[in-house]
Amino acid sequence: MQAADIAGTVSEAGLTKLLTDLDSTLSATRSTLTANEFRDLQTIAANLNNGLSTSAYLTYAFNALVNGNAANATWTGGGANSVALGNLAVGSNATKLAELTGKWLQGTDLPSSKVTMSGYAPFSVSSSVVANPLFGASGPTMSDINQGYLGDCYFLSSCAEVANQNASIIDSMFTDNGNGTYGVRLYVNGAAEFVTVNASLADGGSIFNNATDIWASLAEKAYAQFQAGGLDTGNSVNYGDSYSTIGNGGSPAFALEALTGASAINEFIANGGSWLDYGLNASLSVTAYSAGGTTVSLLSTIAADLGAHDDVILSSYTNATDSSGRTTLVADHAMSVYGYDSASGDLEIRNPWGTEAGQTWDTTFEVSLSTLLSDGDVITTDNAGSTASSTKSIVASGQNNETFIFTPNFGQETLYGFQPTGAGSDVLQFAASAFGAGLTAANQSADWQALISPSHLTQNAAGSAVITDIYGDSLTLNGVSKTTLANSALAGDFKFV
Repeated sequence: MQAADIAGTVSEAGLTKLLTDLDSTLSATRSTLTANEFRDLQTIAANLNNGLSTSAYLTYAFNALVNGNAANATWTGGGANSVALGNLAVGSNATKLAELTGKWLQGTDLPSSKVTMSGYAPFSVSSSVVANPLFGASGPTMSDINQGYLGDCYFLSSCAEVANQNASIIDSMFTDNGNGTYGVRLYVNGAAEFVTVNASLADGGSIFNNATDIWASLAEKAYAQFQAGGLDTGNSVNYGDSYSTIGNGGSPAFALEALTGASAINEFIANGGSWLDYGLNASLSVTAYSAGGTTVSLLSTIAADLGAHDDVILSSYTNATDSSGRTTLVADHAMSVYGYDSASGDLEIRNPWGTEAGQTWDTTFEVSLSTLLSDGDVITTDNAGSTASSTKSIVASGQNNETFIFTPNFGQETLYGFQPTGAGSDVLQFAASAFGAGLTAANQSADWQALISPSHLTQNAAGSAVITDIYGDSLTLNGVSKTTLANSALAGDFKFV
């Protein structure tokens, strides 16, 4: 663990070295994992945020490796077929440890090389490393989506929409480990889960999504690897860790939830002359239903969603062309709704096929909502932008001994880069009354004990501590666990006035 501890922060390189060194020992001695060694790994997993700071990504990955995960059932590694793997346990050999380390920390559990899509002959891909940057100079953009030869329009149109509406969600989705591997965050039931991918892309990044940067290709690859832990596409086709699983179609609702962790998603379904509205929660269970929605009211809803940077996806079920014969609407195809033209009253649509030499389709076009109603189409929206915009962000400067002051009714804020331990640790300052009646600045200890009580200190799905005061304000300390914050040695990091 000394190698993994970099100034109080656990590194991916350090955890990888710990495991590969252990693997080398098992190989050299032709032995298997002992009870003591396995117990030590479990102790490390349980204490990654005890006196140390570990990202939500590495905490999740190391725990999945050591303590088990549904994705551990198989290993694919870019082969045509998956083989049995299983969770780490006493008696595990060097090969199993190496493959689990590859799966969770090195990104070597590549999707299957064999791709099968309905209506097409099966084909094979070979992977090679691509040196392009993660993001372009402008960060993630909608133009980075150019679908290629895979039936995952529902996922890539969602990637394009989120990049256009709230690029910070895409930016925060990736952790660059600095060695050609990336942690990628995806959500299930509103909770963050993670996979690790490397920069080795199918056919050098030329056959599926292609762009001058690789974030969308990595997201596509991560979504394929993610299926090893359980089907999450909205379709019933399941080849496990495979492009085949995500490439046979799916649901934009599932894709938007996986990308954003949205707490509410709505599906508006054309039904004769009106719209049905199904309200879904983060688990994609129906929580509300209404019928008889008008095009006027839905258009107002969509315009408001776009204004709030929520995501909107069109699922088209008809084919259409423009006046020059170029394709606009495509049957059984999902597209991004990136804007609303108030002058024409039409929706602005982008096809995830993107741009390509000699293309016969319009990358972007406009269409009326009344046309979509008569075509029997579906509109899917989420509340990701509304949720994100209601939470303000603060980024620490990186200087020592910063003090962050929060007065009553400060709202909902997320603090990035807070340093809770070590020389020059930062300070949080609150009103003495913020965590209970009768508390005063005269008794800092009692104030601090009230703050760390279960009613005021919790932890979100990403493993970050959340402080909630009696006024309904909340402060999320990104990357700092509840356990770290509640350590009595850190009581001096709080000031009550």
